[in-house]
Amino acid sequence: MAFLEQALNGLMMGSIYALFAVGMVLVFGVMRVLNFAHGVIFMAGGYMCHAVMTHVVAFYPLALLLSAAGGAVIGAVLERLVFRRLRESLPMQIVASLGLILMVQNGVLLLFGPEAVQISVPAMRTVVPLGPLGVTLQQVLIVVVVGVAMAGLHLFLTRSRLGTAMRAASQDLQAARVVGINPDRVFALTFALASGLAALGGALLGPLFLVFPAMGDLPLLKGLTAIVLGGMGSVGGAVLGGLAIGVLEAESTLLAPTDYRDLVVFAVLILVLLVRPYGLFGRRLRGEP
Repeated sequence: MAFLEQALNGLMMGSIYALFAVGMVLVFGVMRVLNFAHGVIFMAGGYMCHAVMTHVVAFYPLALLLSAAGGAVIGAVLERLVFRRLRESLPMQIVASLGLILMVQNGVLLLFGPEAVQISVPAMRTVVPLGPLGVTLQQVLIVVVVGVAMAGLHLFLTRSRLGTAMRAASQDLQAARVVGINPDRVFALTFALASGLAALGGALLGPLFLVFPAMGDLPLLKGLTAIVLGGMGSVGGAVLGGLAIGVLEAESTLLAPTDYRDLVVFAVLILVLLVRPYGLFGRRLRGEP
């Protein structure tokens, strides 16, 4: 019973990690940009959801949509003003990302103060019976929304012209230019889509935990771990890596104190990389040793 209960909890958190990791994989795969500021966009999603629920309308589904849209707009602006100029310099991308983290977190402290805020959605605390177990409606919503988002992303990437353009740019940017694909448009769309997913994750997690300036730090770490575990550049690997990490850290609490769950996760990550250095679904990139 405890095993199943922890598996459900792990599936919920793993869904958030997967949502986070997929956004970073998209940006890296298409643009070759490593955006460590993805965590503050996740945090911004939580604050936007709280602002909508508090000052606009207390309707949680609408707040989720507006938070995701707001995250997409933030992503498009960041791509245009910051990362478009740094595509060819990985060190500068990292420096810019770290600078954005400090700027956004301090901006949030200035606007909202140091106190954490709570997104109150009483209906989401309803317990849903699942056989002998009970889960909250919020936990069910997280898994369902992330599943729908991943399915929609798959259809977008495989069935739409813009999705095909994104995949073409990720495989060979020069060839994509030759056939008339505008890389600036593709990069802006990629960054906006990834940022929208991150903001959606923050809005989904907000009602379960407090919303505070550093709330994106842990998902950033776990998202990066999911990417490495699944294989850099693999969207499917990022999803499975995120789910695996969520379930693994939840189940580990049955065998060891909660404080040691990160130790278990990273020990497993190291063991996997010793066997498969490119991750479970990763491939060696051209030119790599």
